[in-house]
Parts: sequence; C-alpha cells; structure tokens
Amino acid sequence: MKHVFAWLAAWLAAFWLWLLLAGDWNRIEIVAAACGATVAATIAEIGRSRAGVAPRIPLRWVAKAWSVPHQIVIDFGLLALALARSIVRGRVVRGEYRAHAFPAREGEGVRAWAGWAAQLSPNAYVVEIDPEREVVLVHDLVPNRASAEPA
Repeated sequence: MKHVFAWLAAWLAAFWLWLLLAGDWNRIEIVAAACGATVAATIAEIGRSRAGVAPRIPLRWVAKAWSVPHQIVIDFGLLALALARSIVRGRVVRGEYRAHAFPAREGEGVRAWAGWAAQLSPNAYVVEIDPEREVVLVHDLVPNRASAEPA
C-alpha cells in the first residue's frame, strides 16, 4: 500500500505541474499530463524503492510553508527596489551568505522540503543544509530572514 500512496502522490504532483507549466488546459494537454505523470511517477517510485529511501515530511513542516506565497510577493518588491537603487547609485547589489540554525534531528525528507520551499523566494536560495553543524547556508540578495523560511 505504501507504494501505491507514494506513486499516487508523485503522479498528482507531476500531473498538476505539467498543467501549470503548459498553461493550456485542453484535452490534448490533459492526456499528455496524465501520460507524463504516469511515466514520471513510475520511474520515481522504482528509484525510491530501490534506494530504500522513505522520506517523511511531518505536517508541522508543511504548515511552516504557509507564508511562502505571501513572501514571494514581498521579495519581488524587495528585488525591484534593489534593482532601482542599483541603477540610481550605479552599484550592483551582490547580496550575502548567511547561516541559520537548522535542527539536525530532522530527516532527509524535512531537509529536502525546507530547502525546496525556501528556494521559492526570488530573494534567497539555499546553498547547503548541513545536519552535522545544524545550520542552513542561504544566499540573500537583499538581507531578509523571512525570505528563507521555512529553512
């Protein structure tokens, strides 16, 4: 049953991602999305089961990402302002690397989820999550701690 649930979750994600990226919801695109999602989910489940990986993402970590869509809009404004300032001043904004605490006891699934959700922001991207030192290394173009949430 665990293979069915994992395959179905991968299929749903791939199907809706296809439709989101295609931008056209007609019969041909829906069939193509279903076929592509079937192939992608099957390959993903074979790889996951052969590797012996069972990533788990607790619901509390999924809930931490509730502010990500709102933060994307805020970060877009921050970047537009930084671009305008760099044009006026004639200096390019380079950004900075920052390290934040990250709990080491969390598993691979949580690290992957937190890294992916944090990279949705246009202002910040996750460079590395180091479970041994319990830190996440993030690059911010405009320093803003909220840009790297939930990492």
